[in-house]
Amino acid sequence: MEFTEHDLNIIIKVPVSAAPLTADALKQAIIDAGFGRCFLNQNNLANLVAEYQEYQQKVKAMTLAENARVLTYPIAEKRPAQLAFEIAEDKMAAYAIITAAWGGAPISANELVKGAQQAGIVFGFQKENIIRLVQQASRAEPGSRLKVEVATGRAVVNGMNSRFEPLIPDMVRRRNQPLVESEAKADLRDFGAIPAVAAGQPLMRRFPPTSGEPGINVIGEALPAEPGVLIDWQLGPGVGLSAEDPDLLLATQDGLPRAIDNGATVDEVFTVKNVDLTTGHIIFKGSVVVTGNVISGMKVVAGGNVIIQGVMEGDLVEAGGDINIVGSIIGHQLNPQSETPEYSTVIRAQGDINCNIAQYSAFICGGQLMATKYLMHCSVEAETVLAGTAEKVTGKIIGGHYLLGKTLTCGQLGSPSSGVVVIKVNRHLTPLLQQQELMRSQLSQARAVLDELKQRIDKQRKLLAGQTDELIQKLEQEFAEQKELAKALIEEVRAQEEQRLLLLPELKVKATQQLFSAVEVQFGKEIIRSRREYGPSVIEIQDGHPAINPL
Repeated sequence: MEFTEHDLNIIIKVPVSAAPLTADALKQAIIDAGFGRCFLNQNNLANLVAEYQEYQQKVKAMTLAENARVLTYPIAEKRPAQLAFEIAEDKMAAYAIITAAWGGAPISANELVKGAQQAGIVFGFQKENIIRLVQQASRAEPGSRLKVEVATGRAVVNGMNSRFEPLIPDMVRRRNQPLVESEAKADLRDFGAIPAVAAGQPLMRRFPPTSGEPGINVIGEALPAEPGVLIDWQLGPGVGLSAEDPDLLLATQDGLPRAIDNGATVDEVFTVKNVDLTTGHIIFKGSVVVTGNVISGMKVVAGGNVIIQGVMEGDLVEAGGDINIVGSIIGHQLNPQSETPEYSTVIRAQGDINCNIAQYSAFICGGQLMATKYLMHCSVEAETVLAGTAEKVTGKIIGGHYLLGKTLTCGQLGSPSSGVVVIKVNRHLTPLLQQQELMRSQLSQARAVLDELKQRIDKQRKLLAGQTDELIQKLEQEFAEQKELAKALIEEVRAQEEQRLLLLPELKVKATQQLFSAVEVQFGKEIIRSRREYGPSVIEIQDGHPAINPL
């Protein structure tokens, strides 16, 4: 056999003899001749074998001399690599698609870039991706397709709205841990000075909005950035803007500073040593500081923050801001035999609640409940619960009922005596699930109405034999409106499901030291119970169901 190459075609010449010739033998000869990666012409291969066998019969019959007939066929073809491009719908990414060569020339990096430019791709070339693609394509099986992102647009960075920075850190959240005088010494009763300001003192600075950074897509189109918005100050009582600087907020009276959304307020401060029968209940529009104790039966209600430096045994402490209780909180259960316990002491805050020790008390707060040592048989409703400090999570949670928005973190959860702890991480999840059920019910009703309308329309059309009348038009209009309602409900259900899936990973119960038995955690309708003692553990959603995993 003899092989020659002409205009990328591989020509084979085969003299006819008495020796057999098969397609497999021809394929192996093509490989041996160095053309194994070329595109094989299967039709010509089959025709060559058939014609050879036809003449071979004549050779065997001695009507044709051996090698007197030479068959010539274009048996294979060198095909260069093929290059194509695909631009994403948003024009922020471009992909190169290389079909590997059949023995022909591969695509070089320069050819790829030039081809991309001819296709309108001019920005964001990914050099490493391009080089890797052409190298892989040069070694790939002939005819195989490789697709890689070779250009990436620069995303728009929209401007940030005005931001507000408090100039007094403790105005946001007072430290709830003792002051450390040295590595070996700490006063467990000294939590630092109560933050107070004088008239004229700077409280908060507003930073102007940013303009953002424009983007550009892979075809070179500029994408303008949306500038941030200048957010107005929200000025509470006791504050005002600086006459020289409209972005600086000052105190206009002495008092206790408190951050609010986009601004601050300075509460008047009412200070009392003890809250007892001699003072009566304390109800004050500003902030309240109790330097001593709140005795049993007494109430403290404040529009701002509440700070109690002694023991809290009273009936109620309620604050429009945060509550800090340095001493112990000591209550008792009013209905010991009931499954829904009520307690003599209630602590309620729109912000955070910080304490040291609490037992047999009810907590309701909009933010975080933090107890540095322990919570014992308490009822808690909060976004998050921390038993311990951020630096040292060693606090204990013994017994009680908890309704949380996101997380509970402590050192020890439960007790060796298997006191029941019920934790429902459902403060946000339950309303979301209820809303989903309502939307699905409404969607089911909408679909039933659609089916009924369709049947009425079909029936009316049969009666009119293809003609239309006002009733059909009215029914079709009602059908279209009901269909739009169903679409809106479907989108709402999808949005709620996405919100649920985003929320689930944030729901966690952590015990950094020990998790005891008889701890029940509820995620929506799913419940898990600890039936033995564990080491450091986290209770979380895994593969759609709650699980206890080691930390």
